[in-house]
Amino acid sequence: MKKSKKWQRNAEILTARECEEIAERINELTTQLGNVRANFDFVTDERAIDALIYEENALICRIESLHHEARERGISVQPYQR
Repeated sequence: MKKSKKWQRNAEILTARECEEIAERINELTTQLGNVRANFDFVTDERAIDALIYEENALICRIESLHHEARERGISVQPYQR
């Protein structure tokens, strides 16, 4: 069964939108990660440090998950470095 040209154009647009959404979400999470890491300089309480570590690890997992999703869909995004 052949796909119509209209469907193909919609699929291309959807892919472009998905690419933009994933890239935007990765940028947002990377910014949040930078803010969390900056907060380590201002915190001395053990519980606050533990909370920052937990938040940092959660953000890293979410970023890596989005990178994995992008790769599966064939979307090119900048590689994430810990």
